[in-house]
Amino acid sequence: MSASGLTAGNTASISTCFVSGDTQLFQQLFYSADHKHGGTLPVPVHFLMDEFPNVSLPDDFEKILSVMRSRGVSVSIILQNIVQLKALFEKNWESVVGNCDSLLYMGGNETSTHKLISESYLGKSTLDLNTYGKSTGRNGNYSTNYQITGRELLTPDEVRMLDNRNALLFIRGERPIMDGKIDIMRHFNVRGTTDGKAEPYLHGTVTQSVATLICDEKTDPAKLPEPAAPEGEYELLSEEDLEEIYNKNIEGEKQNEKDQQRGNRKPTRNHQW
Repeated sequence: MSASGLTAGNTASISTCFVSGDTQLFQQLFYSADHKHGGTLPVPVHFLMDEFPNVSLPDDFEKILSVMRSRGVSVSIILQNIVQLKALFEKNWESVVGNCDSLLYMGGNETSTHKLISESYLGKSTLDLNTYGKSTGRNGNYSTNYQITGRELLTPDEVRMLDNRNALLFIRGERPIMDGKIDIMRHFNVRGTTDGKAEPYLHGTVTQSVATLICDEKTDPAKLPEPAAPEGEYELLSEEDLEEIYNKNIEGEKQNEKDQQRGNRKPTRNHQW
C-alpha cells in the first residue's frame, strides 16, 4: 500500500513522539518553549502522525502547524492520497500542504493526486522541437523548422505509472527528486526486530532492575515489616509554586552572571588634556 508524506518544521529532530492528536500535548510544548526556554525547545520534538485521517486531530490544527516551527516542533503527516486531506480540511487543505517544507510521494492510484503532483509540483520542462518536411517531384523541396515547446516533467498518467521502486521528493526551494526507496530489510536496525532474528518485544517486561521482591504463598503480607520513612521534612508544592521557584532561580543565575561580568571589567582611567 502506498502513501504520501508531508513534513513541516525542523526535520533534524532528536526526540520523536507518536500521538493520536492530543491538543494538550501541543499546548504543553508551546508553553514550555515560550515561558521556560526563551521561545524554542532545547530538544526538538518531531511527531510521526501515521494514519493521519483516522486519528483525533487537535482543534485548529492548521494554525498549530503554522506556528510550531519557531518553537522547535515538527510533524510528519502520513496519508494515502490528497482526497483524505481534502475531506478533513475542506477549505483549508491547501494551507496544510503549504505549511509543509517537503512532500514525499511514494505512489498511488488516486486521480486527483496524480494531477496535483504533475501540475503543481513537477511543473513543465522546455523541449527543442525540430520539424522536417520534404516533398518530391519536379519542384520538390526540403524544409526544417526549429521550435521550443514545453511539456510536463511527468504527465498524470506517467505519475500513475511510476515504478514502485521509486519515489518523488519535493523540498522547498529545490528541484524535484526521483530516488529509489530504501529496502527496510537492509536497514541496520532490522537486527533489533523479529525479522532480524531478535527476540520479540513484550510490553511490560522488566529488562533493567536493581532489586527483586518475591512473595510466595507462604508469605503473610500482614507480617511484613513496615518500610521505614527517610528522615527529613517534606513540602507538597503545586505547579504554580514550582514555576515561581524556577523563575526565581533563573533570575538569580542571570544576576550572578551580571555581577561576574561587572567584576571582570577593568577600571577605566580618566585622561585630562
